[in-house]
Amino acid sequence: MKAFYVSLRPFLNHADLKRPTDWSTVFTNDHCVEVEIGFGNGEYLASLSQQNPQINFVGFEQYCERIHRTLRKLSRSGFDNVRVLRLDVRAGFERYFSPKTIARVHCLYPPPWPKKSDAKHRLFTTDFLKIVNSRLVDGGVLKIVTDHRPYIDWIQDNVKDTGFSVEFQNTQANYGTKFEKKWVEAGQHEFYQLLLGKQRHIPNGAKEDIALQSYLVDGFNPDNFGFKDYSHEGLAVSFKEILYDAKKKTALVHVIACDGPVSQNIRIVIVHCPQGWRINLAEGGMLMPTLAVSQALECVYQAVKNSVG
Repeated sequence: MKAFYVSLRPFLNHADLKRPTDWSTVFTNDHCVEVEIGFGNGEYLASLSQQNPQINFVGFEQYCERIHRTLRKLSRSGFDNVRVLRLDVRAGFERYFSPKTIARVHCLYPPPWPKKSDAKHRLFTTDFLKIVNSRLVDGGVLKIVTDHRPYIDWIQDNVKDTGFSVEFQNTQANYGTKFEKKWVEAGQHEFYQLLLGKQRHIPNGAKEDIALQSYLVDGFNPDNFGFKDYSHEGLAVSFKEILYDAKKKTALVHVIACDGPVSQNIRIVIVHCPQGWRINLAEGGMLMPTLAVSQALECVYQAVKNSVG
């Protein structure tokens, strides 16, 4: 059986990176950095890296299967100028890039969320465009290509006061991605491109990490564990499940913690120790220490306290 990858070197565990990240240290050179948002199966990212060995590329994707396929492509390319992260790009730009450190941003066929009720999930809001602006070098460019014309119109409505100039054009199928091929086979031959050029810098510093604490309580009754979902001023924590091992006196709580549009799956451990019951994050999680994660710990702490009356 052949190995899937020659190397896992391009994949980065974002939890191990300094925030903000010194990308010259990651790549061990001072070449300029470009970013692809949502690289899918990696066709375009692999092509960019091979055609531009003098540029360092950072890719963001949230789906494991797509990252696996991309790693296979990168392994075959023989180049070492790409790093990929499994991370929401909004958090990535906020926390892992200092201002004026990205030369160019590429985004091919982002989900257009065409239903009106789903528009809240769209990426290129005014707030996010301001963050992208702040991370781009002076004169840097954000390129967006889509098959959905109403999405382009919506983005253009959001560009005002974000420091960008706008250049729109119709374009052909040029990138050979899986989704592009699918639409061409379905009969679509015209696509839409926006080039947003940075004309004015919009200050927006890197977000700082939140100090996360562990808790210690005297008692815990897993049969009475009742988690109350939390929502307030853009933060939300929702309960998914709790698993309890009576023999090991250990519980694992799964919650989703949301800071605005950025959501993280969080595992919190409740374990018996000589001092009582300790509550802390499970080890090995690839998460960012945000306000919502801190609130998730607080919610579990309150639920454990209430379980014993």
